[in-house]
Amino acid sequence: MKEEEIKIQVDNLTLRGRAYWPEDICCPGKSRPFLILCHGIPRAGAVSEKNAESEEEDGGYPALARLCASRGMPVFHFNFRGAGESEGDFDLLGWTRDLTAFLDYWEKRGAERGFSLWGFSAGAAVSAYVASIDARVQKLLLAACPASFRELFPPEGLDQLILRFRKTGIIHNTAFPSDPEQWLENIYAVEPLECIAFLTPRPLLLVHGTGDELIPFSHAFRLYRRAGQGRQLIILPGAPHQLRREKKAVEICLHWLETE
Repeated sequence: MKEEEIKIQVDNLTLRGRAYWPEDICCPGKSRPFLILCHGIPRAGAVSEKNAESEEEDGGYPALARLCASRGMPVFHFNFRGAGESEGDFDLLGWTRDLTAFLDYWEKRGAERGFSLWGFSAGAAVSAYVASIDARVQKLLLAACPASFRELFPPEGLDQLILRFRKTGIIHNTAFPSDPEQWLENIYAVEPLECIAFLTPRPLLLVHGTGDELIPFSHAFRLYRRAGQGRQLIILPGAPHQLRREKKAVEICLHWLETE
C-alpha cells in the first residue's frame, strides 16, 4: 500500500489530505468511482492531531482509509478548513467549497468514473449538499447524518456554539467569525433535508445508530422519506454517533461500496 500526501489552496487556505493506493495503483481507479472520506466536526483534542484524529485509539480516519485500500479501493481523506493540519476556521459552507475543490483536483488526476463520498455527521451533510449540485458524485454513503442543523444549533445558542468550537479548536482566529449571524446562516444553508431529493436516482445509503448521543436516529428516517429512487436505510441497534468505530457499521458500508 502506498500513501501520498496532498495539499491544495482553497480561499487562500492550505488544505491537506492523504491518498491511499492499493498494490501498484497510483491514480483513481477506472472501474469504479473514486472514494473520498469526509469527516465530521472533530471533538475536543482531535483537531490538534495529525490528519484529524489520526492519533486516536482506533487510528481515526487514516485507519479507515487504509482498511478501504486493503480491500482494493483507492481512497482519499482530508481535513476540512479549521480541522487537523488544514488552515482556516470552521465554516460549514466553506467546507462545501473545500470538498468541491478536491473533486476538481482528483478529476484532473484521472477520476474518470466520478466519485463515491462516505461522509460522517457534518461531513455527511456536506457530502449530501455537494452531491445535490454536482453530478460527478455517483454514490453517496451518509453515516449519522443530521437532517437539519437548525434543530441542532438553534439561534439562541449562537454565542455558546462559537465558544464550544473555540474550545474544540476548529475556530482559531479570535476575530472569527466577523459576522456571527451570517456564519450561523452558512451552517443552516447546508440542509440535507432540502437537498437529498436531488440525489435520485444515484445509489444512496443512510446508516444511523439508535444509540447516537448527538443526532437522534429519527433524522435518518426523515432523510429516507425525503430521498428518492436508489435509497437504502440501515438502523443499527445501540450504535453510537461515531460509526467509524463500529465494526459492524464499517463492514456494512464497505460491502455496499464494493457491491453496488
